[in-house]
Amino acid sequence: MQNRSFRWLRRMAAALLAAALPALAALPIVPGEPVQAPKAQAAPELRIEARVEAHPALRASARLAPVQARELALVRRANAGSRLAGKPKRVVIGVVRAQDATPRLPSAAELAWIPVEGGHAAQMAVASPDAQALRVSLDLAGVPGNVEMVFFGSGDPAHLVGPVRVADIPDRTSPWWSPVTEGETQTVEVFVPEGVDAPSLPMRAVAVSHLFSGPSSRFEKTSQDIGSAGSCNVDVACSASGGDAAFRNASASVAQMVFNDGSLVGLCTGTLLNDADKSTQVPWFLSANHCFDNEQAPYKTPGQMQQVAGTLDTLWFFEASTCGGSALGASYRELPSGATYIFNDATSDVLFLRLNGTPPASAYFAGWDANPVPVGTAVTDFHHPQGDLKKVSQGSVLGFTTPTVPPASSGVNRYIGVQWSSGTTEAGSSGSAIFTPSASGYVVRGALWGGAASCSNRVGMDLFSRFDQAYPALAKYLSPTNAPFADFTDLWWNPAESGWGLNITQHASHVIFAVWYTYDTSGKRTWYFMPSGTWTSSSTYTGPLYSASGSAFDAPFQGFAPTQVGTGTLRFTDASNGTWSYTVNGASGSEPITRQPF
Repeated sequence: MQNRSFRWLRRMAAALLAAALPALAALPIVPGEPVQAPKAQAAPELRIEARVEAHPALRASARLAPVQARELALVRRANAGSRLAGKPKRVVIGVVRAQDATPRLPSAAELAWIPVEGGHAAQMAVASPDAQALRVSLDLAGVPGNVEMVFFGSGDPAHLVGPVRVADIPDRTSPWWSPVTEGETQTVEVFVPEGVDAPSLPMRAVAVSHLFSGPSSRFEKTSQDIGSAGSCNVDVACSASGGDAAFRNASASVAQMVFNDGSLVGLCTGTLLNDADKSTQVPWFLSANHCFDNEQAPYKTPGQMQQVAGTLDTLWFFEASTCGGSALGASYRELPSGATYIFNDATSDVLFLRLNGTPPASAYFAGWDANPVPVGTAVTDFHHPQGDLKKVSQGSVLGFTTPTVPPASSGVNRYIGVQWSSGTTEAGSSGSAIFTPSASGYVVRGALWGGAASCSNRVGMDLFSRFDQAYPALAKYLSPTNAPFADFTDLWWNPAESGWGLNITQHASHVIFAVWYTYDTSGKRTWYFMPSGTWTSSSTYTGPLYSASGSAFDAPFQGFAPTQVGTGTLRFTDASNGTWSYTVNGASGSEPITRQPF
């Protein structure tokens, strides 16, 4: 084949690609799946509570000074920006009390260890005056994995959280943050099995997260100007779509996020994502970059992002059990295991994590679609406005745009513009996924940055990151199986059989679009194209082959019609050589191919 023919083949490939993409999905669409039942966990129980109640001195206690005016000012300042139209929608719900707080927080050596069946137990209590809810940071470096902890709060002492085994906390190089408990005091009961010298444990409380609102108050408004969700929001239990299994599955993939960002406690929404490997369930988690990152320079380093991720507590099924009710359903669970930072991008507002713990039973790994979402598509968003019980908003895609606020203002059309017909979003909704319907159920297309929508501005537009633009960076995690060993983008042919060839374009996501210039059974030149496929190994790619027909060049455009005629398979032996195998209308063949030098 002559170089001029190859240049012509490139032009033909470009034309077919432009025509085919609107009609065919060139990038993956991965369906969702339910969480596999986690292993059974023992119910939490207190071993020494009755004895401590009878003798309170057995519980080591520390009570911090009241929150200072400067701490309250930080919260008000942070939330004032999130209420402005056209701004990101994170909400701040508390402050972190530094580890140099007075008085000194308890350590294992200061606890009263009481003999119990199988070992020893002790309790420590930490209080921050007027807190509606609390988390405690525990230094567990060097603590044996068989040590267990159970937590409860003064606002709801009957609600026990745990048992948490130290071995189940994957990263103990930094202090670990406990679950959220109600009230101004959190009590930790520690159980140490026989054979461990309890007083010598290198364990101590080092910091406290003071929350101005908590789960029992639905994170509602307090004197620190944390808002309540607007009246136009719709509880998921009240949605007319609630009877649809796909709707319920999508809702079950969404969790509320509570985390520490420096001296502040933030709240956002995130979504559990499935991947293409059906043999595993990795808890990938999608949210908004601005939830963890600074909204202006200097932006956080990966190490600083990990510091925030390590404090993450996710609240699952934080939603009303009945329409119009305020009681939580029986499925409500906390997962205070933190997360591993994987990827972030400030300009497109993408945050991608891996949860350190196993999501609770009945949660769902959401499916996703890596193709651009068409204008006019119906969309659904599950979220926690102001930290309230889970709400649902429904609307449609207006188009694509870019915010005027840096760093999101960098780039072109990085965001999906949405207008709501039901519900809205507010501070705390940030990071919530936008879903569109598909044949396999609802699929994720992006996550909330912010916008102008509110109950007082029902026509305001909200902006979501574009999953199709983020996918190339996430593909190695979400589509990890059999990634190719090289980039095969180029012109390919058989030098011994000039006159035909392949134009291969390999996307950053590893999807291949190939155009095959050849001849039909009558010897007439023709073109087939393979717009997508699957890597069955790091060297083998297989996909459907199509022929195309459309309007004549001298006639008005009436459409593009692809017809599947068979399958094609590319097998590469190295970066420059391979084999092209095909089946077209029942006829099969195979030819060696090599990169065309020019």
